[in-house]
Amino acid sequence: MCEVTGLIIKKRYVYIDAPLKIEVERHPEGAEEERFVSSREKELMEIVAKANKEAEVIILEAKRQANEILQQAQEEYNKLINQANDQVKQIIETAELEKNAMLAEFNQRLDELLQGFERALDDVLQAYSTKLLHLVRVLVTKFLEREVDPELTKRKLDKVIVHLVNATKVKIRINPDDMKLLPPELLQEIKLKGFEIVSDPTIKNGVIAETDIGTIDTTLDFQLAMLDEIFEEISVSESLGGDLGAQLR
Repeated sequence: MCEVTGLIIKKRYVYIDAPLKIEVERHPEGAEEERFVSSREKELMEIVAKANKEAEVIILEAKRQANEILQQAQEEYNKLINQANDQVKQIIETAELEKNAMLAEFNQRLDELLQGFERALDDVLQAYSTKLLHLVRVLVTKFLEREVDPELTKRKLDKVIVHLVNATKVKIRINPDDMKLLPPELLQEIKLKGFEIVSDPTIKNGVIAETDIGTIDTTLDFQLAMLDEIFEEISVSESLGGDLGAQLR
């Protein structure tokens, strides 16, 4: 319903009409259509609201599943990393054990090789040392034998008397053949000193003086025996092969 005020101008006369009420005629079909549209809009709004809720549920579920997938992926990643680290550690430990085993085997072989070389070298040096000592002994013996002459006993007796200055109860043993070669005045001088001279056929190439403080042996056999002891001591305690083997180790 609306009000309309009408102005009609005709020549110089003005007519003012009274207000009129104009009613819009409504048809029954239009009202039904409006009700249908309104119902349809409400239905659409409910559908949209329901769709939004379902969408929110779907989104939340998708986020939850995505988080689960990410968490599973992270756990799987961590598991793979740990497995890889364990494998690397195991490989390193195995390599270290293999390296130590190889080094131990190498050291053992090297030690066996050095020991074999040392034994072979000791055998060679021992053989040459024995030959060398034998040669030295022969040379010394030959040298001492060259000193054996008619004056040998006299020279050794003179040296013995020098060492018997403070000795008492002296008994000098001399080979009877050598005693014949000594000057009589020398024998007399010895007797005047209070020393006893004994003829002993077992004494060769020298004299033996027995005193209260010890015995002085100047025979060639005794000198050779002393020489053998020196050579034996050198070959046992000062082996060239042993020294060289110790240096190699």
